[in-house]
Amino acid sequence: MSAMRNVAAGKRKVTMATAVRNAASNASARARPEDVGRHNRGLLLQMLFQERTMSRSALATATSLTKPAVSRIVDQLIEAGLVRELARNSEHRVRGRPHVGIELDPEGAYVLGVAIGAYEQSVRLVNLRGDCIARQSLELLRLPSPQNAIAAIATAARALVDASAIPVRRVLALSLAIAGVVDHEHGVVIDSPNIGWRDVDIGCALAQQLRMPVQIDALHHVLNIAEARVRRDRKVDEALLVNVALGIGSSALERGRIIRGGHAMAGQIGHMHVAGATELCTCGRHGCLDTVASGYAVLRRLGYIKPRVVSREHRPHDATLLLAAIERERQGDAQVRMAFRRSGNRLGTALCAVRSVLDPERIWLAGPVSQASSFVAGVRERLLADTGARAVDATPFIDLSSYAGDEAAALVALNHFAFGPGLDLARIAP
Repeated sequence: MSAMRNVAAGKRKVTMATAVRNAASNASARARPEDVGRHNRGLLLQMLFQERTMSRSALATATSLTKPAVSRIVDQLIEAGLVRELARNSEHRVRGRPHVGIELDPEGAYVLGVAIGAYEQSVRLVNLRGDCIARQSLELLRLPSPQNAIAAIATAARALVDASAIPVRRVLALSLAIAGVVDHEHGVVIDSPNIGWRDVDIGCALAQQLRMPVQIDALHHVLNIAEARVRRDRKVDEALLVNVALGIGSSALERGRIIRGGHAMAGQIGHMHVAGATELCTCGRHGCLDTVASGYAVLRRLGYIKPRVVSREHRPHDATLLLAAIERERQGDAQVRMAFRRSGNRLGTALCAVRSVLDPERIWLAGPVSQASSFVAGVRERLLADTGARAVDATPFIDLSSYAGDEAAALVALNHFAFGPGLDLARIAP
């Protein structure tokens, strides 16, 4: 069994260049002729984002495009101000045409990333390389309505762009990550209970106020895409991200695409029924994973809150208590550490079952509770004790998410609006 798993793991290890070539081949086979140019531009920009600097010939090899096609696209991108040539080094000339390096022009384009959750509300401006230019914290939960929050987001976004002296036409788009259930296709927040939003058409409203493309998605999906598909060191096609705060949400990636479900509800593993659990959950049922493996479960084990007697969402005060418990865990409080470890154990046991169904290449833990080392140790303890988990290769398949919500949102915006089908050269034209 171990040998078979190691062979399977080895087969999944595909080089970046091979992955891009396969994507180019598959996309070209099914795309309409008018989309091929846009797709190929995105491929080249994505390669430069991943590799930093490449020659035209190296780009041709990596993407399986012809050298004349690559040169034509590169010239077009240079004219648009998105890429630039590095200075030739006269000291190292060789026969034939010199290999001039091509790199992204960081000032060629920008995107905005926004995160809205119970623990974070902020907006970030990044350049084409993903470098943070400016960031501002927001206080949206104190505002009386979603409409006021939308206006505050638009105001903050404009202020960041203006303060950075960036031409508005160079800002490609805004991407928003929100904790809750989101209709990604139509830009609607279906339900964000801890924020108090329901059926809010934030995508259209923000696009009208900012006069730029806007996309929104659930925070856990945005974090998963950023970790699995955008990060520079490795791309993953099969991934699971588990976001643990007062409740538990998750995002599954299959063949590079987010599994959303028929009602945008896929990934609600916090409402799985688990053996031995009896407490009332926010969903109205008894015995959900949320009641034994979440931040709420930690607070219950510590006696900081009482069990629910009626179904209700988490209270803002519970979030404050949880952050205080995380701080005490960091300081080494033995009782608090044990509460986090037991909750981690319950999540690890549940993930063994989820892993058997999805077989992800990588599992990421995100959210404030994952900042508690005792919780993470508890998850790993149970998950790695699973017979199948011991057969994985030397690369650890469970890790901590490395991105803040607004950073992940900005990277997802780059992935779609700069390196993907959303690239619109007409927008940045003088």
